[in-house]
Amino acid sequence: MEAPRFFLLLLALTGLAISADQFAAPLLRSSTSLWALLACILLIWRREQAHSLSDARIARFTFSFSRFAAFLVAHAVLIFAARSVQTGLQAVAGTMTVAGTAVAILKLSVLAPSVFLAPFSSWKEFFRIWRAESIAALVVLLTFFPGRIIESLWPWYGQALGQFVYLLSHVFVGGIGYVSKLNPTLTGRDLNVTIIVACSGMNGIELFDYLFGAIAVLDWNRFRKGRLLAGYFLGLFAMLLGNALRITSLVVFGNAGFAEIVARYHVSAGWIFFSFVFLVYLALAYTWMLKKKPSPPAERMAAA
Repeated sequence: MEAPRFFLLLLALTGLAISADQFAAPLLRSSTSLWALLACILLIWRREQAHSLSDARIARFTFSFSRFAAFLVAHAVLIFAARSVQTGLQAVAGTMTVAGTAVAILKLSVLAPSVFLAPFSSWKEFFRIWRAESIAALVVLLTFFPGRIIESLWPWYGQALGQFVYLLSHVFVGGIGYVSKLNPTLTGRDLNVTIIVACSGMNGIELFDYLFGAIAVLDWNRFRKGRLLAGYFLGLFAMLLGNALRITSLVVFGNAGFAEIVARYHVSAGWIFFSFVFLVYLALAYTWMLKKKPSPPAERMAAA
């Protein structure tokens, strides 16, 4: 079987097995691994459309039913293990505790049985051919659902965000105070603004992830992969900075006679603001991330 079809089959089997795991053992339910697999499949498919992998078509692989049986057994063992500890660990799933972290690792372990589907040399060839696609899938796996990361960093990130907003707000509005606690509060004469985890910019990052991911899939063959990766992380920073500016605007306008409007519309206006930040960032970074177009022959001859 040709390499692209062979590995797409393995990824599809992995996705089906993970879905079965999550159906049989609720403790394993998480969309993160499925999103990562979907991203990898879509990006390989998009690259194949450009017919740029002649070496991938030369290499051929054989599907092994014995390896497939080992793959199924590994998933059955994983389901059995998850169901055996489900009663004790279900309550701590998603919490920032040692047990909660163990559950998170268990959720990601559903990807591990896939190593049985092909020999190590074949997986090595996979990562050689589709290195960029593999890195993109890893980025999706680790960063596309930032809730747990932000919650774990909130005691420090919340203070940094609060202090930054306070410094900016103090420039435009006098008499702003700062109350340092887990959820910092900026006090003003008309409106007090408390920064909670929901105000961390998590929604903005999730919106950025979905929109940036869609653009990456659609224009995958046109991007310089290194710059695309850098552009992704720069975009995350842009969304966090935009979120800080958003909260600053709430403090400033809320204490400049618009407290009622801010209190009423700040939630719905947040999505509009994050969408605007994304569009501005995309307008600035999109061309930079694209591959350079080759010069026309006439221009090359003139240059010579």
